[in-house]
Amino acid sequence: MSATRPLEEQLLERAESALRTALVGVRERSHIARLELLEACASRLGGYPLQTFRDAFPDEYIVECGAAERASERVLRDLALVPIQPALALAALAREPLEFADRRSTGAYYTDFRLATYVASKVTHRLTPGSRIVDPASGTGILLVACSVAACGAEKARAAEWLRQSVYAADISALALRGARLALASLTDDVTAVVSMAAKWKCGDSLLPGAAIWADSVPGGFDVVVANPPWEKLKVSRHEFARSAGVGRHYGADFNSLPLFQEFELNVERDSVSRYVADLQRQYKMLGTGEADKYKAFVELFFKLIRPDGCIAALVPAGLIRSQGTEDLRRLVITDAGDVTIAVLENRARFFAIDSRFKFLVFTVDRSDNGPSTEITLAHCEGAASGVVETGTAVVNRTELREIRPDLSVPEVRSPAEWHIVQSMTRNGTPWAGVWTPEIVREVDMTRERARFVRTDEPGAVPLIEGRMVHQHRFGAKRYVSGSGRRAVWVPLMEAESTLRPQFWFPRTALSRQAAARLPLPRLGFCDITGQTNERSMLSAVVPAGVICGNKVPTIRFPNASGDGIDQLYLGAGVLNSLPFDWFLRRIITTTVNYFLLMGVPLPRLTPDTTIGQRVAKYARELAELHGENGGNDSRLVAEHRTAIDIEVLLGYGLSVDDLSVMLHDFPLLDRAQPPLPGEERSTVTRDLLLLRCAERVGGQTTEWAQRFAEATKLGAVAYIPSEFGDEDETTDTDEGAE
Repeated sequence: MSATRPLEEQLLERAESALRTALVGVRERSHIARLELLEACASRLGGYPLQTFRDAFPDEYIVECGAAERASERVLRDLALVPIQPALALAALAREPLEFADRRSTGAYYTDFRLATYVASKVTHRLTPGSRIVDPASGTGILLVACSVAACGAEKARAAEWLRQSVYAADISALALRGARLALASLTDDVTAVVSMAAKWKCGDSLLPGAAIWADSVPGGFDVVVANPPWEKLKVSRHEFARSAGVGRHYGADFNSLPLFQEFELNVERDSVSRYVADLQRQYKMLGTGEADKYKAFVELFFKLIRPDGCIAALVPAGLIRSQGTEDLRRLVITDAGDVTIAVLENRARFFAIDSRFKFLVFTVDRSDNGPSTEITLAHCEGAASGVVETGTAVVNRTELREIRPDLSVPEVRSPAEWHIVQSMTRNGTPWAGVWTPEIVREVDMTRERARFVRTDEPGAVPLIEGRMVHQHRFGAKRYVSGSGRRAVWVPLMEAESTLRPQFWFPRTALSRQAAARLPLPRLGFCDITGQTNERSMLSAVVPAGVICGNKVPTIRFPNASGDGIDQLYLGAGVLNSLPFDWFLRRIITTTVNYFLLMGVPLPRLTPDTTIGQRVAKYARELAELHGENGGNDSRLVAEHRTAIDIEVLLGYGLSVDDLSVMLHDFPLLDRAQPPLPGEERSTVTRDLLLLRCAERVGGQTTEWAQRFAEATKLGAVAYIPSEFGDEDETTDTDEGAE
């Protein structure tokens, strides 16, 4: 999915236009002039003369005082129409402009006003007179503004004392701190309080000096830390460097060499980043030795900044609770003596100008006087027009979490029923070991080996399989039409049409030794680009011999399997494509399935040497044949086979019909292309068939499901048909999710 325009940006559009109009003709230092106009806005809101503010902070001002005041009238008139608290709006308008490449390279995704208010709500009870709060990556201070509004309301005298004593900030940008200063100054009519506050602030990289920089001014640590630290991966990619250098290209497009001078600059920048990472690793042990994420160092810093009875509330990527490289950091957060709350959010409410599926967290650690909690509160939230709403909550016992997730990765459960299912699947399941021990390989790198690709079926070349071509039990689910990268056009193939029409071929002689050894063997492939809210998240199929897979289709062999291992492959396809496995996987992924996450899903106790395991493998093999080019067109038989697999896997996990009903609520996009029952908005034919057959299998009540399934069948609805394959009219698509 593409990035979305943030809601906040849309709401502030008129005020933004007024600022731009007022700055027509100002080219040099235009952002500084913009800040001067916003300082004039702040003076009007605070109730003090702009000249008094300028006298307190002498500088070479660009915009004459009277002109700035006149312009501020127009801006404030437009802000009065916006449903954003004025000081928060000023903080948003004060941000330095960033291009897309700048956001990606710096990890600076500015905090939406709704998120700022939500973070403040998590620490309001700690914002008492005399308490001290810091944001060590403050930007223009929107989090500090939200907390100050929560602490003081509209009381300007109270705000003056609060700003004077309690508010601390640090940022690498002096202009950002100037924006934070003016936004907070709008809350009071006492400029001397603003002067006292700003005198304690630090301009520079908070990570390098660490907590020591505050040791003199705040001995003992802060009462509250709030932050939205940079979500920056500390590496320099060729693609992002090229874009920042003005080379227009989309990800996945053919990549020509950079000019020599840019190649030199790229290497210089990479060396600089490497030295910086080495400096951080000496101070922040939880940064790890792999690919460094800047936010990880900041989270470790937060714990160094707070008092023994302090509180942290921070926005971080969801990788904190699920990634292999954040295990040490999770242990720091989750095993802390304080109360821990983790709120999970998705970007569908347009908080940031990034993929709407992106997940992130607001985590709170509150070391209150009540003693340590034995539980973690896991909240799920959605963005509304004016705030953040919690839509579901589960309480996770820390001891139970350690028992079923030794690495302390936190499944995204939204209710006690879902937490029960996760516990049951783990305790009744089995890890990937023994006969299931996988040998997982990425066979061809779609970026590094791009130069070797050929566009035609030349002698000595083999078809190259991309993520788009793999679907559940279907190999060759789409055929290539035209284009490249994310602009490639593919056609979904209908039932019993699956065939091999690749975009590229790859020379046998260029294969690595490992890939060449796998070429003559069938193996289980899966698409590692996915999403928690997709129609289905796991897409897996048995890949035949004679083809090679791109890195977005990792392939699995089971070297411990008996015989030729074919039954184990088809049993694996049945399990991985099953709804229970998919449901668990959706608790721990965002947009990709890496090996660590995949093997974090327990398996049912099924093996090819058991009657049920043989049955699942048989159905999966027949499904592959039914989907093939000569498989016939028996969609209802496909549905019954898939139902049978799902039920056997469900029972293999020790789950019930009620558990299945809970799971099915997590798949609202099923059956979009099928006709709904009268009076209903969407078909539920897959849900009805599954619950019917499961109830029949265990001897439960079937009347309701039997009636619904019969009525759906009369209307022509067929279960398990993916929506993109459900329309007989052939359609083309550009897949944003593959290489």
